Amino acid sequence: MRAFIPSTLGFKSETRRHGSAGSLTLPLALLVLWSGCSASSGEDAAPSGGQALFEATCTECHGTGGRGDGPLAASLPVRPPNVLEHLGHHTEDQLIRLIQAGIPPAMPPAPISADEIRQVIGYLWTLLPEAERAALRATQDSVAAGLIPPGMPAAAPPASAPHEGH
Repeated sequence: MRAFIPSTLGFKSETRRHGSAGSLTLPLALLVLWSGCSASSGEDAAPSGGQALFEATCTECHGTGGRGDGPLAASLPVRPPNVLEHLGHHTEDQLIRLIQAGIPPAMPPAPISADEIRQVIGYLWTLLPEAERAALRATQDSVAAGLIPPGMPAAAPPASAPHEGH
């Protein structure tokens, strides 16, 4: 029997004898994969999926840490922003719309779905230290409540994420 076992970048194939103790591998692997796909918000999404999507579609400009320092950043007409700052300054739905549509001339539309963008957003939240995450979540809640206009920081940006302009 052939079982597909999740690996970091996809699946690896492993041959097993029918009836061996490993015959539950496929159903268990499918259950784990299915449960990871049922997330309803970016925060619940599997960071590894979001990380892979971010690395494949965003790091050339935004850098591996999302701070706008990717290998192409210096050659672009408009420097990519620190996307970590944007997490708190926009609701998740606003971020999805911005990423899907692009921000001319700075950013082309992202070639990924809304659900994939949620996974990327979920991954980006994991790049922040817990204290900064809590502060940006509070700012995001204020934006969602209409207390702060989208894109406007409520206070000075976090120390580890210097403001580089938008």
